[in-house]
Amino acid sequence: MDISFFFKGFLVGLIISAPIGPVGALCIQRTMTKGRLSGILSGFGAATGDSVFAVIAVFGLTFISGFLDEKEAWFRIVGGIILLYFGLRVYLSKVVDCSDQENEINHFGTFGSAFLLTISNPLVILSMIAIFAVLGIVNPTVSYPSTALLILGVFSGAISLWIITCHILSNYRSRMGQRGVMMVNKITGLFIVACSGYAFLSLLTI
Repeated sequence: MDISFFFKGFLVGLIISAPIGPVGALCIQRTMTKGRLSGILSGFGAATGDSVFAVIAVFGLTFISGFLDEKEAWFRIVGGIILLYFGLRVYLSKVVDCSDQENEINHFGTFGSAFLLTISNPLVILSMIAIFAVLGIVNPTVSYPSTALLILGVFSGAISLWIITCHILSNYRSRMGQRGVMMVNKITGLFIVACSGYAFLSLLTI
């Protein structure tokens, strides 16, 4: 068992989660409008989705790359529809009293929606495979314990980033009034809708 696989996986998790995409925007929006717990639960959903991608990347590098290339258009269409739905839902969400929301969180729904949004873009697997190559992870299935450490590292890196991010953002939450909450919802919703538009426009380049 090679413990370095865990640290390499941890780095992969940080890199994959770091870009501020639609999932990151959703986690930030939920932290700012619903509180730290909602943001962390969303982060858990995103980290779980990234871990699923890590498992697929580790055990099906050759097969999955060809499959994604072949079905890329369909993945972008489905992903675009999911992004559009979440973007409009966030944009149109009503502003409520933040002080009551910690007790009203639908834990499964919060986790599940972030997980769904994450796995709606399986093309991330290709990015993960590229990062594996850069870090010298050529044959991760050579040892099952090492493989498990790699996947655990990916999850740990991703969730660590979200916990730290949500903790920092939650400190600013109490300073926001209703206008601030509404602004966060509008900006996040528009950003996710824009990501949806990009997904559809990218079909023209396939």
